Amino acid sequence: MQEKRYPRGHFMAVGMAIGIPLGLPIGLLIDMIVIGPLIGVAIGAGIGAYMEKKYNPNPLPISVEDDRQRKKIILALAGFFLLGLLALIALLMMI
Repeated sequence: MQEKRYPRGHFMAVGMAIGIPLGLPIGLLIDMIVIGPLIGVAIGAGIGAYMEKKYNPNPLPISVEDDRQRKKIILALAGFFLLGLLALIALLMMI
């Protein structure tokens, strides 16, 4: 039986998709809904890294166009993360 192969980063995305919903209740418990998804992304990155190492040791190569698209998405998400972090800092300074 042939082993399934996935592109590099496939399980990282799956892990983050699992982690974000897990982080939302944490944000509700600490009364800071914005922090919950951030905690979930961190949890999901850990889960994704573990799954990537275990289930995808020999990933499929990524095309140049897909690599460019991934870089654009990562930059956009990093920008949103920084905006959220700045909003959180501004919120904490007002308290």
